[in-house]
Amino acid sequence: MRTAHQTKLYGLQHLRFFAAFAVLAHHILEEASGSPLAHVAPALQRVGACGVDIFFVISGLVMWHTTGGFSSQTSARRFISRRLTRIIPPYWTYLAFVVALSCSGIAFRHVQLGATGIGESLLLLPPTTSAGLIVGVSWTLVYELYFYLVCAAVLCLPWQRYRVASIVALIVSVPIALKMVGADAQAQYYGSPLVNEFLFGVFLGSLSIWLPKPGPRMRWAVLMASIALFWWAAVASPDEATFGLRPSFRWWAWGLPAALLVSAYVHTEDKGRRIGRALTVLGDASYVLYLTHGLWMIVFARAIKSGAFHKPLSLYLAASCVAVLAVVFALGIHLYLEKPTLAWLEGKRSRIRQPVLT
Repeated sequence: MRTAHQTKLYGLQHLRFFAAFAVLAHHILEEASGSPLAHVAPALQRVGACGVDIFFVISGLVMWHTTGGFSSQTSARRFISRRLTRIIPPYWTYLAFVVALSCSGIAFRHVQLGATGIGESLLLLPPTTSAGLIVGVSWTLVYELYFYLVCAAVLCLPWQRYRVASIVALIVSVPIALKMVGADAQAQYYGSPLVNEFLFGVFLGSLSIWLPKPGPRMRWAVLMASIALFWWAAVASPDEATFGLRPSFRWWAWGLPAALLVSAYVHTEDKGRRIGRALTVLGDASYVLYLTHGLWMIVFARAIKSGAFHKPLSLYLAASCVAVLAVVFALGIHLYLEKPTLAWLEGKRSRIRQPVLT
C-alpha cells in the first residue's frame, strides 16, 4: 500500500489554484462594488475568501505529507529550510517591489512605511501597529510561518507517537504563554481559532491512508456540497462587512467544508491529460497569484474611479479581463522567475548537504 507521503498530491495542486482564484474573484468583486454600476450581493463578494481556509487545510495536510507523518527520520532543520525556501524568497521580492512602488508614489501610496511595520512584515510577525502589514494578504503567511515553526519544534521531540498531540498542545499553550509575558497582540493573533484549520489538515493527513478513493462522480458531489456550505456560511455570516467571516464563526463554517473538499482530492492521480497538467502548473503558480493579484486590483480600482465604465456589462467584462491578466502574469512570474530561483536554491542546498571529498 502506498502511504500518503509517497504519493504526489496532484489533486491538492489543483485545489490550490482554485483557492487562489477564489480569493482573486473575492477581491475583484469587492473592487467592482465601488462602482455604482455593480449590483453584487454581499454574500457573493464574501464567499471567495473561503480560498484562504482551503489553503490552511491543504497546508496542514502537506505538513503531514512532507514529514512522512512527522517521522523521526525527518530532519527539523531540513523541514524548516525547505518551507522557508518555498515562501520567503517570493514574498520578500514582492515586499521589496511594493515598498519601491510606495516610495516612488506610483502605487501603494496608502502604505505606511514605519520601521516597526517593515520589520514585522519582513519577519512575518503579528502586526502591532494600526497600519498593519505592508502586503495585505501576508496576514495568512504569518499563520503559515507560525505553523511551520510549531511543526519544526515538534520534529525535535524524541517521541514520534505523540507528535500530533504535541502540535495540538503547542497550538493551545503558545498564546497562553505569550499572554502571561504581556505579548497580548501576539497572543491574540496566534490564538485565533483559524489555526484549527491547519489541524484539520494534519488530521486528514493522518487518516489519508484509510480514506476511500472517490470516483469522479463522488468528487463532483463533494465539490458541489462544499460550495453549497461555503455559500451558506457567506449568507449566514453575522457580519455586514464583505471581506470575510468572523474567525469564531469562520473556522468551522468554512473550515469544515474546506476539510471535506480537501479530503475528496487527496488521492487524485495524474492521468496525463492536458487539463490535469495545466491545473498542476497553475497550482504551482498559485502562491505567486495570491501574492501579486493586488497589483491588478489597483489597476482595476483606478479604472473604476476614472469613470471608464458606463454600463454594467463593460464593468464585468473588465473584471473578467483583470482576472485573466492576473493569472497570466502570475504564471509568467512563476515559470520564468520563481521556478528557476527555487530550483537554484534547492540545488545549492543539495550541494551543501553532500560530503566534502578530500
